[in-house]
Amino acid sequence: MKSKECAKLLNTLTILLKGLEGKVTTIELRNESSIRGRIDSVDYLMNITLTDAVVVAPDGRQLLAAEEFFVQVSIMLRTLSRFNCIFNCFIVAVAEML
Repeated sequence: MKSKECAKLLNTLTILLKGLEGKVTTIELRNESSIRGRIDSVDYLMNITLTDAVVVAPDGRQLLAAEEFFVQVSIMLRTLSRFNCIFNCFIVAVAEML
């Protein structure tokens, strides 16, 4: 990782997502669907790679199951996890700024 990327990772809210690596979480998307899976990696731009991911439609139908799934920060609304209740407020604020 380049020093500029490392600095951005450590000095922004991205570090909170890095702390969730290895945890199962649900990511709500702007189109009201959601993706549930284990966070494999988070880059300095807050893009997330999930493993064993399941994409669910707003009506609850399972649309897709994937071994690996990449989620760009621009389509995320918030990340939900039982390990990070306070983080939900931060991710919503960041998503609204984008």
